[in-house]
Amino acid sequence: MKPIANELTWKIGGEAGFGIMSTGEMFAKTCIRAGLYVIDYPEYPSLIRGGHNTDQVTVSAKPLWSHRRPVNILVALNRETIDRHVNELTPNGVIVYDSTDISFTGFNPMDVDRRDVHIISLPLEDLARAAGGQKLMRNTVALGATFGLLRLDLNLPRAVVSDTFSAKGEAIVKLNLGVLQAGYDAITARQADLFPWDIVLQKSAPARMLVTGNDALAIGALQAGCQFYAAYPMTPASSLLHFLAEHGPAEGLVVRHSEDEIAAINQTIGAAYTGVRAMCGTAGGGFSLMTEAVGLAGMTEVGLVIIEAQRGGPSTGLPTWTEQGDLRQVLHASQGDFLKIVMAPTTPTECVTMIQQAFNLADRYQTPVIVMTDKYLAEMHAAVDLPIPKIPIDRGLIASASELKKETAFRRYRIDSTDGVSPRTLPGTADGLFLANSDEHDEFGFSNEDADIRLGQMDRRERKRQTLAASLPTPELIGPGKADLTIVTWGSSYGPVREAVQQLADQRIATCNILPITFINPLPPGLGERLRACTQTIMVEANQSGQLAGWIKEQTGHDFDHHIRRYDGRPFDPDELVTELQAIMH
Repeated sequence: MKPIANELTWKIGGEAGFGIMSTGEMFAKTCIRAGLYVIDYPEYPSLIRGGHNTDQVTVSAKPLWSHRRPVNILVALNRETIDRHVNELTPNGVIVYDSTDISFTGFNPMDVDRRDVHIISLPLEDLARAAGGQKLMRNTVALGATFGLLRLDLNLPRAVVSDTFSAKGEAIVKLNLGVLQAGYDAITARQADLFPWDIVLQKSAPARMLVTGNDALAIGALQAGCQFYAAYPMTPASSLLHFLAEHGPAEGLVVRHSEDEIAAINQTIGAAYTGVRAMCGTAGGGFSLMTEAVGLAGMTEVGLVIIEAQRGGPSTGLPTWTEQGDLRQVLHASQGDFLKIVMAPTTPTECVTMIQQAFNLADRYQTPVIVMTDKYLAEMHAAVDLPIPKIPIDRGLIASASELKKETAFRRYRIDSTDGVSPRTLPGTADGLFLANSDEHDEFGFSNEDADIRLGQMDRRERKRQTLAASLPTPELIGPGKADLTIVTWGSSYGPVREAVQQLADQRIATCNILPITFINPLPPGLGERLRACTQTIMVEANQSGQLAGWIKEQTGHDFDHHIRRYDGRPFDPDELVTELQAIMH
């Protein structure tokens, strides 16, 4: 069979502690360095150890928007991996299993009900020990076997393995390289030619790096000049804390592992009040604890950025699985009416740019900005082109020394502000003293319950929302201007939708376009008109009740013709979306 170059999906499975995710990341990094696009997505249960873990890497020479479910290579470090995933394999796919694992005692490949796939037995533990290693290193043997199947020269994998283990010393690096070679030699000596997929080095590809959505948010925050980050660890936001704790201090960032989420957001408000760019992060349960302080930031008009990484709820729900069920909570966080800017990037690349926009908006409009992700986006690895884009920093309206001298007392909350934004000062500025009061207050910050003051301050804060909304561009359609079906989506669901639409276009089944919503509050003013001009509209979102669809109807009056929703903790699958979209269009 003629080899199929640079289009494949590889999956490894086993228990926690088997090195599943580190192996997946090494495979993905190698493919990035080969000049390919990559989506790497791990799945794992909410257990400290044990349970079924997988890492799936989709590779392509063309841009990728999400994982692809059909698997070409399945590496099974235990029997459960075959039992769970054998039916995901494509015809002519390969299962490589560890015959030395106790779970394969008595296993007969003929009992696997797939006569159209190749099943290869490798004694991974024996190979690791023969190369001087130990059982722990059989994942690296499997990695070497993978590249043997794919007929890729080991130079790139060797470099990735060396980088991965360099901090552990030269001896460990050398040992892992030997183990990698053992897996490569074992497979090429036996059955590599049976496999019709391979990886071909793309020498002219631009430089890219492999990052998760959380990594991208962290990099973008550092680009934006963030100087303070506080969080209490909560999946799937935890790795953002880990990344910033490791890399942030060298960039002047103070990282605070807070005692709980209430402390985290209040510490962040305090930092932002002093004039530094400040951010906190959490998941849905932690955000529940933050909501009172969100109102504090709204009333005192302190601009900060909050990362809200969604997982399945309510309560602790699905700690390690994905969902988009927190939107209504975020939109209505804290009591009363005030501007909460809500944004939702769709890809790791967009995470880099939108977090920088978020800091600018927090400073410009002096209000909390909430950036929503989810487990799928937060923890997937993807290829991001270099160099990392940098957006000019806008610190908003800060009163100058000359302006302060014109007033006998600084009016921090000036009611006569036409756009709703009144100048702020940084603590310690001469003639710039002001009170940050959580009660309703007059222009100087003193508590005041008079009706005219209340109306003036409420109306001024509302003008901020109106000013921002008027400045937002109407979302752009991805694809043809006119289509049989317009798919509206948000956050990480955009990736599978885009993959599905590409499949429909390739098969010439129907004409579809996509309208991703990245600014959720306020919604862009032209959104309703754009939706009403579409032939048919469908909302695709990962929650049970259709939260964004409901919000858009509430704000624009537009009612969607169709809905596709998923809330089982798994991300949308492009192939399944194709089937559902075809059913709707026929």
